[in-house]
Amino acid sequence: MSEEHLRQRIHKIMPDLEIEQFELNEEGLINDIAIVNQELVFRFAKNEGFAQILNLELDILDLIRPNVDVPVPSPVYRGPGSVVYPLVRGQALLHENLLAMDEPTQDKIATQLGTFLRQLHSIGHGDLEWNLPATMAPVTREKWIEIRGRVEDKVYPLLLKHQVSWAENLFDRVLSDPATFEYAPTVIHGDLAPYHILYLPAKAEISGIIDFGVAGLGDPALDIGTLITSYGEQFISRMSGTYPEMAAHLPRARFYARAIELQWVLLGLETDDDFWFTAHLGTARDVLG
Repeated sequence: MSEEHLRQRIHKIMPDLEIEQFELNEEGLINDIAIVNQELVFRFAKNEGFAQILNLELDILDLIRPNVDVPVPSPVYRGPGSVVYPLVRGQALLHENLLAMDEPTQDKIATQLGTFLRQLHSIGHGDLEWNLPATMAPVTREKWIEIRGRVEDKVYPLLLKHQVSWAENLFDRVLSDPATFEYAPTVIHGDLAPYHILYLPAKAEISGIIDFGVAGLGDPALDIGTLITSYGEQFISRMSGTYPEMAAHLPRARFYARAIELQWVLLGLETDDDFWFTAHLGTARDVLG
């Protein structure tokens, strides 16, 4: 969507809004996003299918918001395939930011993250009057068996022999035992990448979690695995004090942390989108088990 078209849609929603500063966020894959006056975030779904995803995300946010301490988006306007909410301030929590912190500050951040995950994964959902959807992230044995077949067909021909052996061992360790995927589904974020975790350097604290577009019922280990990919298991182990279920989830979390790179390459090949070939760059590559 062009900047002019975005401005027109913004004025239809808030005709009296004076736009003094306008910033396009070009990282949105399914939404056109604009930040106005460093105060308001406008998101517009790119098509009708993505509008349904956005509407589900807003319903899930309504469920999550009162149950977590960390700020999440809180809409001031919600329309068909569109939403406006105050900007959640902060910058992406990158791995290098954590490495620059002293031990007490790393512990503080880990405590915040662990508390958020424990609260998120503990949200009751059995008495809802609407059907909480399953996450769109792959979190079932059946889905990963299907992904493995596609990886063998499309990715293995590009790999060296030792890389194929690594992938085979990775899949075999987890998929050969059906009990590995026996878990109680919880509400999960599904995409806890560094650019969805915001922090304030001056206060050395997390200021918000954003983008719940693939949130839903799923495996809590996936959220932990995504954090391992971003920050490494040595840092994530600091969360164990506030997230006591961590040890039980770690075997699957380690699988997700490793397998996601194969999934990204597969997506690149299947969608002809070069973005997915480089999505792994900058990850922590620190998995202990």
